[in-house]
Amino acid sequence: MQKFIENHLYKRSILSYLLFPISIKYSILQKCRRRFYQVFSSLIYKSKIKVISIGNIVSGGSGKTPFTIFITRYLREKGFKVAVSHRGYKGKFEKKNILISDRNNIFDSARDAGDEAYLLASKLKGIPVIVGRDRKESIKILEEKYLDLDYIILDDSFQHLKVFHDLDFVVFNEIGGIGNGFVLPAGILRESISALKFADYLVFNGEGKIPEKLLKFGKPVLKGNYKIKRFYDINEKEISLETLKRSEIALLSAIGMPKSFEDTIQKSGLKFKKHFLFADHYDFKDKRILQNIEKELEKDKIDFLLTTEKDFAKLQFMKHNLPLVIVEVGFKLSNIEEMKM
Repeated sequence: MQKFIENHLYKRSILSYLLFPISIKYSILQKCRRRFYQVFSSLIYKSKIKVISIGNIVSGGSGKTPFTIFITRYLREKGFKVAVSHRGYKGKFEKKNILISDRNNIFDSARDAGDEAYLLASKLKGIPVIVGRDRKESIKILEEKYLDLDYIILDDSFQHLKVFHDLDFVVFNEIGGIGNGFVLPAGILRESISALKFADYLVFNGEGKIPEKLLKFGKPVLKGNYKIKRFYDINEKEISLETLKRSEIALLSAIGMPKSFEDTIQKSGLKFKKHFLFADHYDFKDKRILQNIEKELEKDKIDFLLTTEKDFAKLQFMKHNLPLVIVEVGFKLSNIEEMKM
């Protein structure tokens, strides 16, 4: 399945061209939608609090949530009061609007709010995190509860046009880029690349050359990448890199860009025997899946199974005997001085 996705969405194939007419219609629809809100701007909710949108124009992983964590911490360190809004994708409260953490606690509801939302709450302790698909309602709840807020950060909101954004950051991953350049369903683009003219900053997650297609819009580009901060087990005990280098390891992930996870691991000097791949946001609720993985690890004499913090947000609540090691990564910008807030 992963190979099929790569051949179809990241490279132009016969299937891509067959689906291209549908992509044109979808792209036109998205352009008309943006134009509609330009003409009827009175329908857009404008908060008294500055709203920052972190988004992308591709489907799948580009690094939005890690950048959201980075920018939230950056603003807090500058002395600003910040809150975060997340859709709560595939969580229990996606159709509601509830706080899953405040300035003092992470609430029990956080574990049911979706993997990315839980990750935000757990990594941003002391910062309110609210979930719900209706961003306008989330903002209103935050406005009422926290009168001293300076910024509200919306994770995954570039296409959410019902709320005014003071700043739009659009994130790209070097590995996936813009795929084959086609809009869904022929490619990975959520809307035409021309939508980048509405962005304030482009965030390029990688160390390679920035594609010319992104530079032609004249938007400032912030360059960043992931760095592994530590490896730790389910009991929060740190595992040294040297220990992992002497061991047999495998990977487990259910993220939008698994190749990015592989590259991060390989750049640290580690080699892995296999990678257990699942669809983005896979919930791991089928016990047989985890049992089968356990059997394969035993058969291949794997010592450690490395996974992402996003996946551990779900796996920590499952019953299993997997020798999990969680990979904590941090996102850093190499040209942060070019970011004007």
